[in-house]
Amino acid sequence: MKTFALCDVNSFYVSCERLFRPELNQRPVVVLSNNDGCIIALSDQAKAIGIKMGEPEFKVKSLLKKHGVVTFSSNYGLYGDMSQRFNWILEQHCDQVASYSVDESFLCFERHAEPLRDISLRIKDDLWRCLSLPVCVGLGPSKTLAKTANHIAKKNKKLTDGVVDLRSEKARRYWLPRIPVGKIWGIGRQLSQGLARLNIHTAWDLHEADHAVLQRIFSVNVERTILELRGVSCLAFDEVPQPKKSILNSRSFGHSITEYQDLKEALSYHVSRCCEKLRAQQSMARSITLYLYAKRQQDRYLYQPSQTIMLAEPSDDTGVFIQAIETGLQRLYKNNEQYKKAGILLNALSPRKGHQADLFNPIKARPELMAGLDRINQRYGRDAVKFASLGFDKRWAMRANSMSPHYTSRWEDLIKIS
Repeated sequence: MKTFALCDVNSFYVSCERLFRPELNQRPVVVLSNNDGCIIALSDQAKAIGIKMGEPEFKVKSLLKKHGVVTFSSNYGLYGDMSQRFNWILEQHCDQVASYSVDESFLCFERHAEPLRDISLRIKDDLWRCLSLPVCVGLGPSKTLAKTANHIAKKNKKLTDGVVDLRSEKARRYWLPRIPVGKIWGIGRQLSQGLARLNIHTAWDLHEADHAVLQRIFSVNVERTILELRGVSCLAFDEVPQPKKSILNSRSFGHSITEYQDLKEALSYHVSRCCEKLRAQQSMARSITLYLYAKRQQDRYLYQPSQTIMLAEPSDDTGVFIQAIETGLQRLYKNNEQYKKAGILLNALSPRKGHQADLFNPIKARPELMAGLDRINQRYGRDAVKFASLGFDKRWAMRANSMSPHYTSRWEDLIKIS
C-alpha cells in the first residue's frame, strides 16, 4: 500500500543560521526579509518573548535589543544549498521525494517492510546528525492527511516525538476533531468562513460532510480535500505545475538609485531571472514590461512609470530581452530622479515546442548558448556565467546589513580550522 509523508524543517532559516553558530541554539534568533524589512523566521525563544511572524523590524527594534535577539539578513544562497542537502538525505530513506517548498518535501513509501514510524524517527535522527535540522514528519494514505499529520506533529512535538501517523481510522477520529478546518491544506480563510456557515468548523466536520453537495456549492477541489481526508488519494505524488501565464521579478533597492547604468544593471538582473524561469517551463515570451518606482510616500509610490515592448516574435534568449530593456529604459529614465524599486514582467507566453519562426523577420535564437548558460549556473551557482550588462558592483542591491557567510557555496566563506 502506498503511503505519503511530509517532512518539514522547524524554523528552517533559523536552523540554517544556527548550523554554523551552535552557540545560538538556546538564544532568540530572527531572520529578516528582503532589505531587512520584516521578520520571516524566528526561533521558539524569540516567539516566547512576544515577537510575531511578519512584524516590521523597526517596530520591534527595542524589544530585539532588550532581549539580545540575534538578527540575520536573508541568506538565500545558504538556504537553497541546505535545502538540496535536506532532500538528498530524504532520498536515502524512501522510494520518491518531491520538494514542495524550500523547507518541506513529500515522500512516498511503497516497498518498505519496516514500520514507517521507525523510518520516520530515523529520518529525524539523520537530518539532525548530518545537518542539525530539526524536523517533524507526518504520515498518511493521502497527501492532505500527510500534511495534516505534519501540522499535528509540529504543534505537539513532546507528545508525538515529532512524528504523527494518520493512516488508521482510529488516529483520524482522535486528531481531526481537534483541528480547525482553516488549518487543512487547501482550505483558506475565505473558504473556511463559507464552510463555517454550513456548520463545518473542524477537519472532522469536513471529513463527515457530503462531498458531492460541497462540490456543487464550492468547487471540485473541496470535494478532493474531503476524499483525501477520508484516506482516498486524489492528488498525484509529483504533479507537474501548470506553466505560468506571466513571469514577474522585482525588488526594492537598498538605497535610492539615480544613475542610468545602475538601473540598467538592476533591470538586466531581473530579466535574467525571468528568462531562467521562462526556459525552465519550456516557454517563450513576446512582451516585456519595465517598471520603475520613485517618490515613495508611506506605503505607496507616487511615480510609477512603465514601458511595454512587443518583440517581432517570441523568444527565450536573455540577450534579446536585455536589448529590449535598453530601448525601454531610454524612454523612461529621468535624470536625477530617485528610484526606489524596479521590476520586469514577461507576458504573452507560448510553448517553445512547435514554435514556427518568422522566415522573413527572424529574431536571433541561441538555444545551445542559453542551455549551456543554465547548466553552468545550476552546477556552479547563480551568475557563475552572466551577461556583462548585469554589472559587478551591484550598487542597486538590497540592504542586508546582517548577512551571514555563504558557508557552503563560496570558497572564501568556508570555515577555517586552525
